[in-house]
Amino acid sequence: MPEHVHGLLRPADGVPVKRFLVNVKLTVARRVIDRWKELRAPVLEKLRHTTTYRFWQPGGGFDRNVRDEAAFTKEIRYTHHNPVKRKLAGRPELWAWSSARSWMGSETRWPHDVPPGDPRAWKEWEGFL
Repeated sequence: MPEHVHGLLRPADGVPVKRFLVNVKLTVARRVIDRWKELRAPVLEKLRHTTTYRFWQPGGGFDRNVRDEAAFTKEIRYTHHNPVKRKLAGRPELWAWSSARSWMGSETRWPHDVPPGDPRAWKEWEGFL
């Protein structure tokens, strides 16, 4: 999304979610800010916070635990359909930053877990393909 990110993650056993999120957010923020510095991007002034930059909004986001397949399916469906709802793409797989193509079995840009069997048979896509 232009102003936010959706992520559904399952950290390795024994890795606290908070530590994982801190590492991901720090890595992304540093890389983006460094690149924007190289480009002298005007957006940096909007992110300035004293002598540093604030890339992420304050707060922890909207996190919740997904405990079963029904909740998992709901989150994947919401995430994939969000760009369509926002009129940024006509279909989930047309949004450039979506994992929908990969979930549908037509692209493997990002590694991820998928339901076993033919991805096209997964109930997420019922009535959609």
